[in-house]
Amino acid sequence: MEAIAEQKSIYLQDYEAHAAQVEESKGLRRLHRNGIERFEAQGFPGRTVEAWRKTDLTPVLREHFVPSDGPGPVASGLIEKVGALGQAHRLVFVDGWFDAGLSDPGELPNGLTVAPLSASEERMPAIMWEALGAYADTATHPFAALNTAFFRDAVMVHVARGTTLVQPIVVVHVLTSEADRRAVYPRTLIVAEEASQFSLVEHFVGADEPFALNCPVAEIVAQQGANVDYYKVQEEGGGSAHLGAVHVEAARDATVHVHSFACGAKLARTDIYANLTGPGADVTLNGLYLTNGRQYCDHHTWVNHKAEHGTTRQLFKGVLQGRSEAVFDGLVKVFEQAQKIDAQQQNRNLLLGKLALAHSNPRLEIHADDVKCSHGSTVGQLDDEALFYLNTRGISFDEAQGMLTVAFANELLTPIRLDALYQYERRLLLQQLPGAEMAGEMS
Repeated sequence: MEAIAEQKSIYLQDYEAHAAQVEESKGLRRLHRNGIERFEAQGFPGRTVEAWRKTDLTPVLREHFVPSDGPGPVASGLIEKVGALGQAHRLVFVDGWFDAGLSDPGELPNGLTVAPLSASEERMPAIMWEALGAYADTATHPFAALNTAFFRDAVMVHVARGTTLVQPIVVVHVLTSEADRRAVYPRTLIVAEEASQFSLVEHFVGADEPFALNCPVAEIVAQQGANVDYYKVQEEGGGSAHLGAVHVEAARDATVHVHSFACGAKLARTDIYANLTGPGADVTLNGLYLTNGRQYCDHHTWVNHKAEHGTTRQLFKGVLQGRSEAVFDGLVKVFEQAQKIDAQQQNRNLLLGKLALAHSNPRLEIHADDVKCSHGSTVGQLDDEALFYLNTRGISFDEAQGMLTVAFANELLTPIRLDALYQYERRLLLQQLPGAEMAGEMS
């Protein structure tokens, strides 16, 4: 407890020192203050907190991560990743700071606002100010509270009523070597007005060297009839810790697809919250995670059906190699008034390493009596008969393993509606697998 108390006091000191030096609007100052108060009230979670009992936060707790005070130089390899997803309305942040030179928002169509808060604070519609910080669960998620206390810039995306975007929005977050023992707090707010339709990708990349703390928070507000595809690609360097949260609010007849792809960072966790507040809301949560070595990857989902005729679909798959460890923990809660809803939840894990470990805990909490809900999980290895069949036809063990693993993971790649993103994630998958070249040619 003394170690935790010390960490809390250090972060409070950081907050107070920064608040004394920076001039900001009353609204932002109030939001930041609320964040540090929420963090102080709960502190870092220990193993006695049920939602965090399998997450070893020791590397984070024993280090003081000072907020990043500026961007470092971006290596050529990371610059290549900035434009990897092709034509898009692109914003780039380096070590948490907006980089106008690397960004390319292009010509924004009528009805679209996409800009950093630092460059557009005075022009933001009132609806954005009302939504900023209104949905992130700072009361129970300590890293969302830290983000709310310390974020100094934010991605602000506003899509007006009836607007359909042709090009996707891509936000790239880059961690450089200069971010070592620094904390970065990316913040994204997406407000999709009635009957709008678009896709947005958040892409997290980083150098291998820094031991950095990255605490991103995304808030997605989908109004009546809006259709939002949100993709999160996490491939940061192998030394960093990525502890983030995504919050979805889906109104009447809104459709929101959330896709998480995680293969980077030494310690990674993403908590996804989905509140279906209007009748007929439809939310899909998908995730594919690839781990190796001693990586740790965790997805927690919290789905709240608060209105009737809602639909949720969850499918998370993991491919684990080496001595890596992964967690999926999902709770679907059906409130009493949420009759005639349909909720499905599945988690499947493929262990390619003999010492790899997968934890799976899908859960249901139902307070209504006219619903259709199901959940399930599997943890296993590749089918020996299938491997033998391929071996007898001249395919090596590594190539056969790669082919079967690609087939296992492909179920989560095929629904991706952006071809450039589909091809990019497929390449990342093949790079992780033995026999990848053969697997790519045959599948």
